[in-house]
Amino acid sequence: MKINTLLDVFENALSHPDQSFYTKDRFKFFRPESFASIYEKAQNLALHLIDLGVKKGDRVALFSDNRLEWSIADMAIQMAGGVCVPRGSDSTEAELGFILQHSDASVVFIEHQRLYKKIIKVLDSVSLPTIVLDPNFPESFLKEKNYTYIHSYYSSTDELKNRRHELKTIQKSITGEDLFTIIYTSGTTGNPKGVMLTHSNMVYQLQVVPDSLEIVNSDRVLSILPVWHIFERFMLYSVIHFGACYYYTNIKDLMEDFIRVKPTIMASAPRLWEQVYHKLHERIEKTEALNRELFTISYKIKQNRHRAKNVIFGNTTETHEKNYISRLIDKARAIAEAGLLKLPDAYMDPIFLSRVRAMIGGELRGTLSGGGALPLHIDEFFNAIGIPVYEGYGMTECSPLISLRKKGKIIEGTVGFTPSGTEIKLIKEDGSVAEQGELGVIHVRGPGVMKGYFKNTEATNSVLKDGWMNTGDIGVLSVAGALSIKGRAKDTIVLLSGENVEPVPIETILTQHVLIDQAIVVGQDKKHLGVLIWPNYEKLEDAGYKVDEYDRSIDLNQNKEIKHLYANVIHHLISSESGFKSFERINELRFLPEKLKVGDTMTKLMKIKRNVVFERYHNLIESMYGDHS
Repeated sequence: MKINTLLDVFENALSHPDQSFYTKDRFKFFRPESFASIYEKAQNLALHLIDLGVKKGDRVALFSDNRLEWSIADMAIQMAGGVCVPRGSDSTEAELGFILQHSDASVVFIEHQRLYKKIIKVLDSVSLPTIVLDPNFPESFLKEKNYTYIHSYYSSTDELKNRRHELKTIQKSITGEDLFTIIYTSGTTGNPKGVMLTHSNMVYQLQVVPDSLEIVNSDRVLSILPVWHIFERFMLYSVIHFGACYYYTNIKDLMEDFIRVKPTIMASAPRLWEQVYHKLHERIEKTEALNRELFTISYKIKQNRHRAKNVIFGNTTETHEKNYISRLIDKARAIAEAGLLKLPDAYMDPIFLSRVRAMIGGELRGTLSGGGALPLHIDEFFNAIGIPVYEGYGMTECSPLISLRKKGKIIEGTVGFTPSGTEIKLIKEDGSVAEQGELGVIHVRGPGVMKGYFKNTEATNSVLKDGWMNTGDIGVLSVAGALSIKGRAKDTIVLLSGENVEPVPIETILTQHVLIDQAIVVGQDKKHLGVLIWPNYEKLEDAGYKVDEYDRSIDLNQNKEIKHLYANVIHHLISSESGFKSFERINELRFLPEKLKVGDTMTKLMKIKRNVVFERYHNLIESMYGDHS
């Protein structure tokens, strides 16, 4: 069967009779449901959506976190010809209200009572048909508001079976250029932008996945990332397409579910693997001293052999070609070292490192990591012990894949290679195309690039020109052709958890305080946000603190009293009461040794040159995260 749309993907998946989705019961036992059963429920729900007035191209909002009902609703929306507009339950009332109104949604799915209480005013104002996913939602609210349980639409009747031809007609009418989703991403102006993705965008991604990671119907995939994000959604459709089995888990149960499920593949954010890394080491630290010492020796052997192999196979981040003699010497040394370590590694690995792999199931043959850079020592650790990390780079606007590491060509410190059909070019500040080893802003063109931003031509034109998408990220290409991300030309900060943070609104609030003259929020690829502060020395002196702006011998970072003062100010300004999310809060601060100046660290329009600031004050920034050496 030729695959043109996701509807074809769903139908074709029926050829995998053993494919199941696993959810937990109240005793935390995994219970399977076959994809065939899920597909039938989605068909019945789709017909009910048609009865509610959903037509081809209509937007349907789906506000929920990961659960089986999400997948059923998503498929049903598309089967009815609709366009799924998803968002997680942790979004603010204002965001969800904007999305509902801006998307002109005709129907809305909500997950549970907690979400209902958050957006009750929004739901009352739009008066849309509302379907609830959680079976524990109070029936009294259902009757009062005239809402419906999604489960009441699942059952097949003779009438619904006789109407299946309606869905087939819709399926035939949908082409690859039709939208399957609009995903709203946070923007610098406050209101999120709706990324329009077509069926062709996602089908292309499914076609290029095997080039980097082979997924087969015997695979077991853990689902832990938010499914409304395009990364996990791409993984969900990959699972359906290739007939694998899908298991819903959460961060609290993850280590336990590694043992239960024995996953073979999963998608993850860097923060997750950092947590796994620390939990593994916590368990190792609880063992006897001799075991800890032997583990350290075992890993050192594995690490050195891994590094030697990388040199042998050219898996390095070098951006400039070495001369022939240097390459020959490096390769000869690496071959010798790898050979010397082969027997010690063969002896030590089954005794010690195999236990580490067993802690995460023992059968994981790879993980896709995206949404930020994985710390290099953690990246190397998992790759060295035999769990390949297929770190990739992408964005919602590219549905999402731009580049991904390849099997046998994992180069730590890079995000791999662009898939077949996708082109990238790096543009320097002067507008010319960067050569190998030169930094430039990444532009991408290919079948994965979005159609544009919904009802926002200005925003679309600002990033799309002649089919090229300006990512706003700065990159460099290695000798091997692998892409490395070196920073962001735009302001958005991506935390280690994958959350996007716009620093400008936070900085604006901070600099409105009398004690703060300048503020630069940092945290790219970190666990949490930090901030660099240039204080208002005059106001500090007025407050009774003995400080001198021009005395370079004074380091405010050593003054615990003043640091405590500013920490309290920041904690008060950037809080949930002020409308900020938990991941937008500032956890650490450092005082700048000098004020930002126009023409140096600021543009003539007084905009911060973030790359210059981050490079100049790298050590100061790293000291906030315990990474300073």
